[in-house]
Amino acid sequence: MGFRITTNMMMNTYRYNLQNSTLKLSNARDMMLTQRQFNSYADDPAAATQEFRLRRDYYTTYSQRNNTKNAYSKYNTAWNNLAEVKKKLINETTIQSAIRGDNGTTGEARRALATTLRETSESLIYAMNQKLGDQFIFAGNDGLNVPFEWKGEDLYYRGINVKAGGLVDKPLATEPNWLDTAKTGAENGTLSDGDQAWYDYYTHATNVKPDATKYPEPNWLDNATPAPGSTDEAWLKYYKHEAADPPVEPKLKEILDQASGRTDPPGADWTKTDEAWYQYLSGASGESPEAGTRPDWVVELTKTDTTKLDDTQKACYSFFKDKDNYMYLKEMGDEKLYIDLGMGLAENSPNNAVNGSYFNSALCGIAFTGFGVDEDGDPKNLALIMREFADIFQAWDESMDPQGYNPALAGESAKGLTSAEMEQKAFRLLDKLKASQENFTEKWVELDAKSVFLTSNQERLETLMIDTNTEILDIFQVDLAEAITTLSWQQYCYNAALKIGNQLLSQSLIDYMG
Repeated sequence: MGFRITTNMMMNTYRYNLQNSTLKLSNARDMMLTQRQFNSYADDPAAATQEFRLRRDYYTTYSQRNNTKNAYSKYNTAWNNLAEVKKKLINETTIQSAIRGDNGTTGEARRALATTLRETSESLIYAMNQKLGDQFIFAGNDGLNVPFEWKGEDLYYRGINVKAGGLVDKPLATEPNWLDTAKTGAENGTLSDGDQAWYDYYTHATNVKPDATKYPEPNWLDNATPAPGSTDEAWLKYYKHEAADPPVEPKLKEILDQASGRTDPPGADWTKTDEAWYQYLSGASGESPEAGTRPDWVVELTKTDTTKLDDTQKACYSFFKDKDNYMYLKEMGDEKLYIDLGMGLAENSPNNAVNGSYFNSALCGIAFTGFGVDEDGDPKNLALIMREFADIFQAWDESMDPQGYNPALAGESAKGLTSAEMEQKAFRLLDKLKASQENFTEKWVELDAKSVFLTSNQERLETLMIDTNTEILDIFQVDLAEAITTLSWQQYCYNAALKIGNQLLSQSLIDYMG
């Protein structure tokens, strides 16, 4: 059985083949122009999927590289800002010589040292207030606002006095009048050696009990018969060293109980966090609560309008606010600003990243300089320690004997101190200056160490970007020689198809005419 091949069939077949040849030529031209092996997902789904994944990885790495560059710029600038200040931090030996008055140090030299100390403290704060772009470097998470500010002789960090936690004394219960006469005598310097010794013992100026055989115990407390459980009994125990601390103002507990809803014993809804804050604000515990755990009742307590309260209540609320401000400084000193540097950033919960999976780019100035006051009432802040040294040294008067300090010339923090007390305070501050400088130096060295890490991490990410880009090119980029060969072949096939078409069309016309 034979098949009849008609002219229409030949033309349809030719048209199909010509279209196919045209498409292949067009694809070869596109491949040559774009230098891509495919230009749509449909061309090669598997390769396209792989390329999309690699491109996503590339841009993620690109973002991580930029984060690293920005962090390095911040840390390097911070290191350079503080390097010069660190060079100027006063040597402990120089200060010790000035305190003692040895090595031929003159009064003029000591007053010059006072000026230098004050200028260094100001230079330190100036360096801590530097910006990078529009962001303050040492402002923690609040880069838009200046971190440190002098207000007279007081230093503030983000609106809070850096001596918070020691600005307001614990409100005490009303002290009985048993020591009134002795108190007056102690102030006027008219007490005998024995009475002074006992007075110092009762008031805890010393913990050494006087020798009763040498200094008979005075009768100041003989008639003290306080009611059991009263504040007077607590005072008596304090005077006799049966209690370490004097009794606290009762309203302190009343206010806390009312604000927190605490009962005795605490109810089932009372948490460990509530108890920690209650004990901290009452002054019963020197341990500060965990940062960032502040209960709602503490927030409301510290927002209380005290304008219509009596003086005792105001003193209590001031004490609460001061203690809470210390906690805010503590929290600001440990702020986190997580950035992804390609270490697999992961979070256990919001704002709680898995340790080691992130880089903390926050630089908290208060962590460098220190904050709060110690048990002696001295500041822990490096700038303030230097300033208090300056207040002492500016009081040096070589005409004074024997210590050389003239109280009338003392700066603000040394006012009211005798020359002997100023010298004692100066030696006390010397060790604290050294400790504060060491903390500052440690933080400064950490900047350098982290800068080195950021540099190496940037190099790692740039290498990864190059490798990823190579993989991407391997997937979609054509071999140029192969593409030229393919284009030439498709052009040849297309031209051949056109020639065949000319022959078919000529024969068909003659057949039609015949």
